[in-house]
Amino acid sequence: MTTTLRMETFTMPAASLGPDNPLPALGGCLPYRVQIRYDRNRKPRGFKVAVLENEILRATFLLELGARLWSLIHKPSGRELLYRNPVFQPGALACCNAWYSGGIEWNYCTGGHTPLTCSPLFAARVRGDDGSPVLRLYEFERALQVPYQMDFSLPEGSPWLFARVRLTNPHDRELQMYWWSNIAVKESPGLRVLAPADGALKYNYQAKELRRIPMPYDDGVRDASYPCNLPGATDYFFDIPENQRPWEATLEKDGRGLIYASTSRLRGRKLFLWGMSVGGRHWQEFLSIPGHPYIEIQGGVEQTQGHKFPMAGKSECTWMEVYGLMEADPKRAHGKDWDAAWRDIDARLERSLPAE
Repeated sequence: MTTTLRMETFTMPAASLGPDNPLPALGGCLPYRVQIRYDRNRKPRGFKVAVLENEILRATFLLELGARLWSLIHKPSGRELLYRNPVFQPGALACCNAWYSGGIEWNYCTGGHTPLTCSPLFAARVRGDDGSPVLRLYEFERALQVPYQMDFSLPEGSPWLFARVRLTNPHDRELQMYWWSNIAVKESPGLRVLAPADGALKYNYQAKELRRIPMPYDDGVRDASYPCNLPGATDYFFDIPENQRPWEATLEKDGRGLIYASTSRLRGRKLFLWGMSVGGRHWQEFLSIPGHPYIEIQGGVEQTQGHKFPMAGKSECTWMEVYGLMEADPKRAHGKDWDAAWRDIDARLERSLPAE
């Protein structure tokens, strides 16, 4: 089939977001209003979505909720490559309070979760160089007063969804900018997260400290590449060498799963997990329903989320992200030799989608 882009309605049980708080957000997200009037009374609700599809992938975007990529289905296998939350349930985790779990979230300009995570973005249909439809999502970020856009393309016959991100500084002065793409993936026993790095910067939420550890063994005991091994919520910022193509993959026991890669401008990669403690399990159920745990893999311009990057006046910053199915040898992908495991994925990625 040729690539198609269409508008549809996607229905799921949803809490009411309620109106924005009319009082000024003196706590810090000005000029945006805070979203604190949501509830937990979920009822079926239809959301406007854009669906970009070819014969291999079907990508669904929630246009009214930060234009989040809500679903990415590999059609030949029927595999959902993301974690698609069965409900819409906000919780107090974003810049403007309301945040929801699932899909791929685009966080820009201000640190943390974007102020528009539960607000609509502009969407347009444009044409790619090959004539196929491209979904353009764009907005004007009001805190820094900068525009940004994301162009999503799915060429005919391509097993890869491409996302070209463009940030612009229209001002004469330098700005401190921020970007992290947050990708939710279903957590399951035996799921392994791989990245081309021999170490990571671990952030401990309890101790409030950041320190480097060798991968994959955290404190020489737990294999941190298996999220179900970890007791508490943790960040791992992979220490990827500058000359290494950045990517991250989440592989099930059968060696298959999502791979997320990019051009070198988006150098940071992170694993976030809630952990297996009672608190971590409770948070996931609070944001969804029981029995739907997830983790996040993430990509940013800087190595950690504690850093922003300088952007000169009258300049642009662009990069390309790609999402698709990775099929690897399960014995190697889950082998004890960490270096051999990630290098095999790296070679497979290069054969399927050369960096050039």
